[in-house]
Parts: sequence; structure tokens; C-alpha cells
Amino acid sequence: MRDELKSILAKFLKMTESEINNDTVIDSSVVKGSVLFHRMISRINDLYNIEIINYSSIKTYKDLNSEIDNLLN
Repeated sequence: MRDELKSILAKFLKMTESEINNDTVIDSSVVKGSVLFHRMISRINDLYNIEIINYSSIKTYKDLNSEIDNLLN
């Protein structure tokens, strides 16, 4: 599913999946507009069947993976 996650992020970040790594910034400063950011989070929630609510702690791809792992366990 991490490949699907990168696919979602790549669309919103306007970059290729191969460019996404642990240090890739994915917060609302990069995804222009709160509506787009929330759409991105919504698609991630749907992919993993989770509910990410603590957006402020997610700054990078690594942070997102940690949040997903925490919600799945």
C-alpha cells in the first residue's frame, strides 16, 4: 500500500513517486490550499480505512507513515 500512498502524494505534490522520500515535506505549506490538503488526507484515510485527525504533527512523508502505523496498530 505504500506505493499507492506515494501515488496519492505525488498527484497532490506535483512530483513523481520516485522523488518522494522520508524527508519530503507534505504539510499544507506545500499542498497549496487547505481544501487540497484535506482532499489528500481524505484519500489517504480511504486507502487505509483510518481517520487521521492530528494534521499538525505531520510535516514529512516519514511523519505521515508514523501516523498511519500508529492508527493501524
